[in-house]
Amino acid sequence: MAHTLRTVRPRHVLIEGPADMNSRLGELLLAHELPLALFSSYRDKERTHASWTPFCAYSPEWVALTEGHAAGAQVRFMDLPAWHSAFEGVRNRYSDGERRRARAIEALCRKLGLEGMDALWDHLFEQPLELDVLAERLRIYFETLRAEEPASDRDEQREAFMLAHVEAALAQGDGPVMVVCGGFHAPVLARARTMPGALFPSAPADASARSYLVPYSFRRLDSFAGYESGMPSPAFYQAVWDEGADKAPERMLRVAVERLRGRGQHVSSADLIAASLMAEGLGRLRGHTALARTDLLDGLASALVKDALDVELPWTGRGVPSPDTDPLLGEVLRAFSGERTGRLHPDTPRPPLLSDVEHWLAAHGLGPDKRARTVRLELREPKDLEKSRVLHRLRVLRIPGFTRDAGPSFPAEPVLQESWTVAPSEDFISWVIEASGWGPTLEEAASGRLEEALMDAGPDLEKLALLLAESFFIGAKGLARRVLEEVAARARHEPDFTRLGVAVERLLSVWRHDVLLGAQGSTEVGSLIGAAVERGLWLIEQLDGPHQPADKEQLRAIVALRDALRFAAPVLTLDVAQARAVFERRLASLQAPPAVRGASLGVLWSLSHFADEASAEDVALRATRSASRPATLGDFLAGLFRLAREQVVRAPAITAMLDELLRELTEEDFLIALPALRLAFGFFPPREKEEIAQALLPLHGRESSAAKELLSLDVEPAVVLAGAALDDDVEQVLRRFGLTGKEPGNAP
Repeated sequence: MAHTLRTVRPRHVLIEGPADMNSRLGELLLAHELPLALFSSYRDKERTHASWTPFCAYSPEWVALTEGHAAGAQVRFMDLPAWHSAFEGVRNRYSDGERRRARAIEALCRKLGLEGMDALWDHLFEQPLELDVLAERLRIYFETLRAEEPASDRDEQREAFMLAHVEAALAQGDGPVMVVCGGFHAPVLARARTMPGALFPSAPADASARSYLVPYSFRRLDSFAGYESGMPSPAFYQAVWDEGADKAPERMLRVAVERLRGRGQHVSSADLIAASLMAEGLGRLRGHTALARTDLLDGLASALVKDALDVELPWTGRGVPSPDTDPLLGEVLRAFSGERTGRLHPDTPRPPLLSDVEHWLAAHGLGPDKRARTVRLELREPKDLEKSRVLHRLRVLRIPGFTRDAGPSFPAEPVLQESWTVAPSEDFISWVIEASGWGPTLEEAASGRLEEALMDAGPDLEKLALLLAESFFIGAKGLARRVLEEVAARARHEPDFTRLGVAVERLLSVWRHDVLLGAQGSTEVGSLIGAAVERGLWLIEQLDGPHQPADKEQLRAIVALRDALRFAAPVLTLDVAQARAVFERRLASLQAPPAVRGASLGVLWSLSHFADEASAEDVALRATRSASRPATLGDFLAGLFRLAREQVVRAPAITAMLDELLRELTEEDFLIALPALRLAFGFFPPREKEEIAQALLPLHGRESSAAKELLSLDVEPAVVLAGAALDDDVEQVLRRFGLTGKEPGNAP
């Protein structure tokens, strides 16, 4: 690139890059520290889009931009703006993932015995070559690729736009035109004629299209971090760029060894010599005049990894390495990736959001220090509540360095304390600038992010309930009102009982406890609860399946309905009589899932439906006996215990009956019932388990004071279960051979 600029001295340099930045090229030409990226965002009523155009020192586009400008050429970008629909779904303008699977590339890799396009590219083009030889290789390579891979609709739109720029420059006739583009487009753009065309589309008037420079890092550029940037191991190629292909391998070998030693890995001088010799041998075997990246990595792997590998070497492919990759190789890859992070020139225009974020962090003393620190908040305190909203807005925007460690899952819960970790992050500025696509202030950006999520949520009531929580956390009253409207519209037609239950749970929490946005006791929220409860009662009648195992989410939904009837019925005039009739029918239905039958009994019991406790216990005893088959007992009890724990603990007759039922089970039946029984008794906290044990022990001739001993187990429950299963297997073998002593007539 630089050689062509010096020898041709073009009048125009046209670069594959976003043409909407042409009026702002001066920002790119400031004295930045690379890598950096151009972040572009777009939002309208129909779609949102974000993409990055990354640059490092050895990017051809960057060389053309900076050296072309220094040579006095008219430098311009010639590609479609990043907001254009042609880039829909493309997060990195220079990604070439689809080209890597071309048949021509795969055939060439097989012929040369190379694994993947990266190794192929190094072999063909990264070796020291005469420039005319390099140019001819590139021409043949890309013409072959273009001949075999038809252009997509996206390619055709972009190439038509780029051709218009090339033809307009040629039409001026004032000097040579140099075009810098991806090799796949070169054969088409080389056929340009001197016919100017339309040059620039405009963004829709009601859309928000913004672009800003952001600091970037080698880590984010690296394809081994999952980013299709076309640049694996960027630190290695930076070393090639800085020191040349001959000296770079020695430098990177030293960097890798220093990193390993810094992580406590023992790498001896003999290991270092072996890695170097192995890499050099592999390079000569592959016909390389300078060590390629894969030569060096293969040499390090062969010298340093002592055990057999469970997976392929990660550099034979793309993407995040397998979790089974040897940790030593993972550290080598991180060394080749590099730690460099770019820095923008102080005069680079900053989006308003960055200044707003810095203002709020300073105002509340939340700016990251050199070390991580803990911030604890009491949300009933106005100052702490404002801090919480700032932190939640940063969290919603996914700004690194702000992590909530503890706090309510919903802001209307009775306990309103939070704990956060605030830590420094090298990507802080980048992510804030990238979040500016959502809005110019922290509050607007966080709300904009959730507004998009609201559009994406569609009819999913569970997602809407989550968005309601988020809108409360960030203090967005208008958004919370719109989410409530969506919840109301959806709740009246929601077909899924568990999703409706989540909505009822959230709405009830807001109606009972919210002091943050003033929704406590709200008539509007109360009407939503009434509609959702009515829908829930209808849905629960549709739940059938006499052999269906207990579903914890279904039970959670029934708890939500019960709590709405318990806490809101007097104020909201809910039809409690109708609800009780529904649960009576569910309890009596043999087609209902056992857990739903047990939960229905629990609802009626906990809502004091029965005349007195004796009547309630009598109904519970009869219903439990009717569900006492091994395959259903545990599920029935799971529903009952989930909804009426306190009532069961105060009813020793229930404990005595369960003890009797369980003692009557054979070992085989007990193993069938055990998983559901574990789920059922798991709903009791330790204190209530102890009360049950105290009622149980006298039935076996033991002192109730020994109850605590039954609550501790020295082995995992799974081990006990496996032991019981083994006992059963042994018993069957003994019986088959007549060795049990129980059936002497069957002895062989």
